[in-house]
Amino acid sequence: MPDVIETTAYGMPSFKAGKTRFAGQPVERRDVEPNSLGVHLSFEERDGLIASRPDLYYLTEHYAPYPAVLVRLAKIRRSELRELLGAAWRSAMEGTSRMKKRRRAFAPRRGDGR
Repeated sequence: MPDVIETTAYGMPSFKAGKTRFAGQPVERRDVEPNSLGVHLSFEERDGLIASRPDLYYLTEHYAPYPAVLVRLAKIRRSELRELLGAAWRSAMEGTSRMKKRRRAFAPRRGDGR
């Protein structure tokens, strides 16, 4: 995936596309299962995944208000993980693109005397 950097978020390893985090190791909390991965998706995508595969995807009370899902890595096939990360990466890149467009729209114009 182009434009991906490995970084940290809240002290945990994570990945960003542009400036947007799209996946990472969740902060260790007692309700997060070991060997899980947090993946940023829309609420609709998240809810669909949990409904279709509750053995694989889950949430904790802490993560419920965020557009993300927790994944049990020991139970996911490599092809499923690749597809999930690809969807999260595309969403992050679209978000980065929208942010750039907004910044340009609100940037002061040169030569307008301000």
